[in-house]
Amino acid sequence: MKTLKYISIALGLVLATGCIKETFPQGSTQTSAQVAKSASALAAMVNAIPSSMTTTDFLGYLGTYNDHTDFGYPGIAFRTENMLEDVVTSGENPYYNRALQYAQNQAQGSTYIYCAYFWDAYYTYIKSCTDIISTIDPATANEDALNYLGIAHAYRAMFYLDLARLFEAKPNKYTDVSGVLGLTVPLVTEATTESSATNNPRLPREEMYAFILSELEKAETYIDPSSKAYAKPSLGAVYGLYARAYIEMGAAGDAGAYALAAEYADKAITESGKTPLTQAQWEDPANGFNNGAANNSWIWGLPVSAENVGNILCFTAHMASEGTWGYAPLSQISVSKRLYDQISDKDFRKHSWLDPAYIADPAAKQPYDYKFAGDDAAKQAFLNGGMNPAAKPYQNIKFRPKGGETVDYTNGNPTDFPIMRVEEMYFLKAEALAGDGKIADAQAVLNDFMKTRILDGSYSCSSYSDFESFTDELLLQKRIEFWGEGILIYDYKRLDEGITRGYKGTNQAAVYCYNSEGRSPQWNIVITRGEFQANKGITDATNNPDPSNTLTLWDGK
Repeated sequence: MKTLKYISIALGLVLATGCIKETFPQGSTQTSAQVAKSASALAAMVNAIPSSMTTTDFLGYLGTYNDHTDFGYPGIAFRTENMLEDVVTSGENPYYNRALQYAQNQAQGSTYIYCAYFWDAYYTYIKSCTDIISTIDPATANEDALNYLGIAHAYRAMFYLDLARLFEAKPNKYTDVSGVLGLTVPLVTEATTESSATNNPRLPREEMYAFILSELEKAETYIDPSSKAYAKPSLGAVYGLYARAYIEMGAAGDAGAYALAAEYADKAITESGKTPLTQAQWEDPANGFNNGAANNSWIWGLPVSAENVGNILCFTAHMASEGTWGYAPLSQISVSKRLYDQISDKDFRKHSWLDPAYIADPAAKQPYDYKFAGDDAAKQAFLNGGMNPAAKPYQNIKFRPKGGETVDYTNGNPTDFPIMRVEEMYFLKAEALAGDGKIADAQAVLNDFMKTRILDGSYSCSSYSDFESFTDELLLQKRIEFWGEGILIYDYKRLDEGITRGYKGTNQAAVYCYNSEGRSPQWNIVITRGEFQANKGITDATNNPDPSNTLTLWDGK
């Protein structure tokens, strides 16, 4: 077995906040008023948000805990995907998957770093947004400053929406959440004083979503509607966030929310002008799921700078199988056999994972026209092994190293990461219509969308004629569409879906073969003990129960 290629990381935190060109009085600090008048200062503060979301060891978890998954927002996606059922570790040593605690439902309580990462990351991002918002007075700001203000509100809305969905306790069959139902997270804004922060309880769901909607209203008001670039939130992205918020509110029983979710999903599609990925874009060995500028699908994404990325602390090093560095060639992240077997052979998305028949005999006729990163020598090394193990059945080639680079991690690692693709809006619209009792309309939306995936038009969901059966089918297609991208946990949690990793013929590592009936208890993320020390508004009684080890390993029967 090859040992992990590791080179010491000596990265400074590369943020743009030091790029202020204006001259301020010597011997003083910059006041909010001075920053508000400085276009470059405001731009630097805004640019620092997405930069921090992808910077290696941004929270210092590497140095403090030797945690190799501290790579920001994509690191959060990596964690949540390993809490579900479709990301499989097929390598010889399953512990090369550095999200192993999440996959095993272990050490998820308040005294461990694993739940703390969500808390530490999101509230750090929120502070960056709040610093911008508290700096800009909309009554006196110019157009550029107002646009920056809108961007900050959009980011903050997204961060709080993610926090609310992750931490809100939902009923499950494994832990008692009756005492904390409907509680989300503490709200910290520019109005929060030092005194109030020390006694800041969890906000009820209704109040949190009201705040999120108010943030989106401000973002909608201030963001420049002419800006369509995917690298920062656009008006289309704001509408997409509305759709995400309203679908949760609809599932919670809020009157009219489903209709609004469908409306805003439509608005996101129209306003963004984005279109679903084509087969060529999906399978592109150089740009597949790593370059937001190479397609017309991404409404919002994170561009990643090579200066901010270490060799093994980034999404690519953990998920892009064809790169020869990092954990990916050793953990050999794959799709579950159970999901793969449900994908139509006519669906080009199936080409994201290697068919067992192809692995058994690559020289035989391919079941699909696979396109591999790198040259033929790189392809053969990936398939047949060499410095790394040979490719496994079901192993993923969805996420490509940058430019198709398979050898040089410096060039291959800094890949963009999607936050919101337009495809999500079609799924949200269909679910919202179904939730509103309009099953036929929901079926029509899904059928039309699937024509972009099964190109002969043979797909039909007409037999799924009630909400439960339709959303099961909808989630199946969404799992195929968004495998590995980090948005699926919210669907599983909202729809009370279970996970099935243990079954006859499973390709999941035995140590990760957990099943759940309905929601997994670990999707109710536990608030870190560190918050208790500064905030007496959070106690054991108002925290989510520790879900660790509440699921049992599949017994093989």
